[in-house]
This record gives sequence, C-alpha cells and structure tokens, in this order.
Amino acid sequence: YSRMMLADYLVCPPGISCFIPSLVSGVAKSVLFGDSRIVPWLSELGEAELRNVTLLDMQETPVDSVDKMNFDKFLNKFPGRDKKQCRFLRGRVGTWEQDMESASQFQYPNTLRHYVGQASLYFKPTDKTPYRLPTTYRWQEDLFELCNIKLLTRDGMCKVMKDLGMSRIFMIGDSLGMNMGQSLFKLMGYEESTFEPGSKHQNFEKMVQCNPDNSENDFLVTSIRSDRIIENDEPVDEEKEFKNCHDYCHPWSERYKSYNGDTLFIVNTGPHFQLHRQFQAAFDEFVAKIDSYYRPRDVILWRTTVPGHPNCNETIDQKPFNSFEEYAATEVTDFYSWNKFVGYNDYVTKAFDMRKREVPGPSRARMELLDVYPMTVQRPDGHVSSGECPECPGAKGFAKDCLHYSLPGPPDWWNHLMYNHLLDLTLQDS
Repeated sequence: YSRMMLADYLVCPPGISCFIPSLVSGVAKSVLFGDSRIVPWLSELGEAELRNVTLLDMQETPVDSVDKMNFDKFLNKFPGRDKKQCRFLRGRVGTWEQDMESASQFQYPNTLRHYVGQASLYFKPTDKTPYRLPTTYRWQEDLFELCNIKLLTRDGMCKVMKDLGMSRIFMIGDSLGMNMGQSLFKLMGYEESTFEPGSKHQNFEKMVQCNPDNSENDFLVTSIRSDRIIENDEPVDEEKEFKNCHDYCHPWSERYKSYNGDTLFIVNTGPHFQLHRQFQAAFDEFVAKIDSYYRPRDVILWRTTVPGHPNCNETIDQKPFNSFEEYAATEVTDFYSWNKFVGYNDYVTKAFDMRKREVPGPSRARMELLDVYPMTVQRPDGHVSSGECPECPGAKGFAKDCLHYSLPGPPDWWNHLMYNHLLDLTLQDS
C-alpha cells in the first residue's frame, strides 16, 4: 500500500485494493468505480473521506474486453508528450549502442593526467580501432525516444545556465563525484586538468568562460570532496592522510550558503556507508541543512549511487549489457556493500516523492533525482582495471579497481544526463 499511495500513476483493476490507498490524505486525485458490490462499505464514507475521489457509476461505464487491450502501447505511452517530463524518465530504460560515426564527439581534447586517464594514455589507435572501445557507445532510449540525450557542450552549458539564471555549479561527493567534475571540464573542451597531476588534493574551483569578449555569462564550478557529506571540526588532509570521518570530509556548507548567486548543487554519498541507517542519517541531515539555508532559487540534483562490477578485469573484450535485465540476472555482490546501493537510492527516491507531495515552502530549494544508476550498471566495461588496460593503476587502496571508470567513459553520460535535466527545467520554468 505504501508504494501505491506514493505513486504518481496507479494502474490496477477495480476493487478494494485500489480504493483504500485513494482515501489516504495527500495522494493524487483518483477516479474509481463506485459500486457497493466492489466496496461493501462505500455507503459509510462521507465527503471528507472521498474528497480526493471521483466515483463513476459502473453501469454507465463502458468496459472493453481486456483481451482486446494493447497493454504495451498503453504502458509505454509518453504522458501527454510533455517533454519537460523527460527528466523523470530519461536514462531508466534503454541500451548502449555502439556509434562509431559519432565516437569522435565522445573523446576529450587531450588525455586526462590522472589514474582514470591511464587507459587512454596507454591506448594505441589503429585504423580498425581508432578509439578505446568503451568510449564508442551512445545511450539510446528504448521506450521514450523523445527523451534521447543531447550531448553537453560548453556553449550548451553556458546557455542553459544563463536561461536558468544560475552562476555556479557546486559539487560535493567522493572520488566518483570528483571524476564527474573532471569529465565536465573535458566535455566543455578544456585541456588543462582540474587540479595538479599527482596531487592528492581533489578540491578545485574554476571559472568557465562563455564569451571571450565579456564575462557576463561566465559561471563558477566548485568541487569539494566530502565522502560522507558530513562536517566536523577535525583536521582533514589527503596529503597527510588525516581523515576526519573515517574518510575525507572537507567542510562545504559555509562556502555553499555564503555565495550570492543562484546555484546548481550536484551531490552524492553512499559508497562509503556500510549500513542503511548511517546513510539515511547522513541524507536526512543534508536535506534539513539545505532547507535551513533559505535558498529557494537553487536546484539540488542528487546523483544516485552506482556499484562496480566485481569481475571487470577477467576479460579483455567486455561489452555493455544488452539490457538492465541482463545486469539484474548477475550476482549483485556484497563487496564494499555494493548490494546495499539499491536500498540507498530507493530511500532517496521515496524521500523526494514525499517532499514533492508536501506543500512547498517559499524558501525551499528544488530537490530532484539525477538517476544514473540504470544506465551505469549496464556498463561492466571501461572500468580502470578492466581487461583493456591490465597495467592501469587503480585508486589507492584498490588491488583491482572495478568501481571507478576510465575517462572518457560512462561518467561522461552522467554529465550529459545532467545537461538534459537542466534543459527540461528551462521548459518547466518557461
């Protein structure tokens, strides 16, 4: 019943099973059959209980035989062909298709000087294989082609940030979040690294230049490492290996809330938690903290947590899974608590659904999900320790690194997904 009460669209046969959730305060409007043969206690309900319900007379409602219904066509129908709804659908159901004609657009202007760039450094192009194979795949929507992904560019990001009135992208998270930040700058055509090669410090702040003649539409990108997004007064330093939260949690809140301009805030935590209650407490604290800052024009995108693929190094010619179902049929390992990430993501999804149903406060920032999980778990290829680069070193502490991806690679599509999410928001705001 809890999932039925939280659903935006609920499809089920006539009966008490649907009637009970529709009576709960706060759910969306419902249209139901009002017949005492279906709901024996219907006559005992008053107007207050039925305020969300429209009742149809069963005798006056034409019903076709279910044998004639095309369920696939109905369930796959795009809601109202309203493109701004794509941000709730995109990236969920699709396949990775090799696209050699467009593969040149998926490459960086130069090699990233970092352990996630080693595969490209060692790669030797040939006429037959001009690019690393993991960089040649494009995400293709299977159900909602209207929602296919447009590639992020610097011009595109400059325009969408201007259209949304935002002057800063603020990113916090762990090393995967850092990789997303590295990817973002490379996709915008920057050749220099976001931080000094070989440095263990992963925080950076850079201005994106949109027009060489004036700085009116330039925007700032700030990235701060906080593995658990919590804060305390303990010292933290990667070079000296000073950990303040069992991991590295740099302070971020003062820097975030003191900025005068509107902000796109991209955040994730999860891989550094082994228990659901720890993750939930950190997430709840984060949401409460953001709400206390009274920044209603900011947009918070929570990137879902993605696991690795434990056998990524066993074959040289790995390819993407053909579907999410093919991935789901594999054994989800408890290695590094990767099997818990689905639960973490589900908790965030439910929390945001409940938040959306609440009466919005005039001072609350918009919070939405950037769901990279379904598309990413379909990519067992392209990890740092994958068979394409057996000599590539992984992140410190990994004997084999089947969590992080080499760049260019799948995390680029997290940024493409983010860019398209912002494009949808411009449609909503307009």
